[in-house]
Amino acid sequence: MKSHMIASPPNDPDGLLPAAGASLTGTVTGKLDRRSGNGFQPGLLLHDLWILAKARVVSLLVFTAAVGEILAPHALIHWQAALAGLLGIALAGGAGGVLNQIVEPDLDQHMRRTLHRPLAEGRISRRGAMIYAILLMSAAITILAWGTNPLTLVLTLAGTVGYGVVYTLYLKPSTPWNIVWGGLAGALPPLIGWTAITGSIAALPVVLVLLVFVWTPAHFWPLAINCRRDYAKACIPMLPCTHGIDRTRQEVLHYAVLTWAVSLIPAFLTGDWIYGGIAWLSGAWFVGMALRLKALPEGPEMDQYARSMFAYSISYLFLLYTALILGKLVMGYGFNI
Repeated sequence: MKSHMIASPPNDPDGLLPAAGASLTGTVTGKLDRRSGNGFQPGLLLHDLWILAKARVVSLLVFTAAVGEILAPHALIHWQAALAGLLGIALAGGAGGVLNQIVEPDLDQHMRRTLHRPLAEGRISRRGAMIYAILLMSAAITILAWGTNPLTLVLTLAGTVGYGVVYTLYLKPSTPWNIVWGGLAGALPPLIGWTAITGSIAALPVVLVLLVFVWTPAHFWPLAINCRRDYAKACIPMLPCTHGIDRTRQEVLHYAVLTWAVSLIPAFLTGDWIYGGIAWLSGAWFVGMALRLKALPEGPEMDQYARSMFAYSISYLFLLYTALILGKLVMGYGFNI
């Protein structure tokens, strides 16, 4: 794989970027090795497997898939397919997380938020991680093939390959728009949840995929602003490193407005005014945060606010999807939209 080099970009006011030709690889001196002298620690191994599978990220994927299942018609009748779908998505998502880290231990050593991952610190080998990924993916394929339908299996495989291979190997190291196109893989679970129940595609779950797709850049780029020095050190072409902070903040605002607009579409499809009201108010707040981020002068306050917006954006998506469930429970509608 060819590594992307960031050489003499036009916008580097903070002096963040390494010299042209800086290597993507390297080791961190004084690297912590918690295995030394401590013997086998089952608790640490389980924690490392949890981190390798990116369980916190996967939990959000499973949640959005569960909402897709709940919104689907006759979900209770097909509860076995629903459970199989959620378990399969969780296992496949975990496999994708492991694949992502197998490729990037050297890069992770340059990032404060990833420095202590199991592969970066050498607590788990690449070979061991690959075996773990194969086991997770094999279990996911088995469960989905047995408990759901071919469409759900294909979509899940597409999401796993999209994140673990296409995004990690090709998009992330080669383009500053990596998170835009790579976000599609993480946007598929609502549709996967729907197809696990119905075996078909419909307008509502496609809109929910679109919602996550446009939310992802507005969600992730504030974190990229906060961590831009680490990304520059690792020679990862994130937007703040290649196009500057001002352009990144402008794009965050664009995608926040787009997210707000797309979030209102399910209300028109379902006639759900409860969800519509929540989507309107929470989306306005999200856009307000993007406006404030854009207006803040560069400095520690902006960095901290960018981190806060990243954290809020997760709660924002969770609120939207919870509101969809609330609206269906209160209003009692059923649909095949």
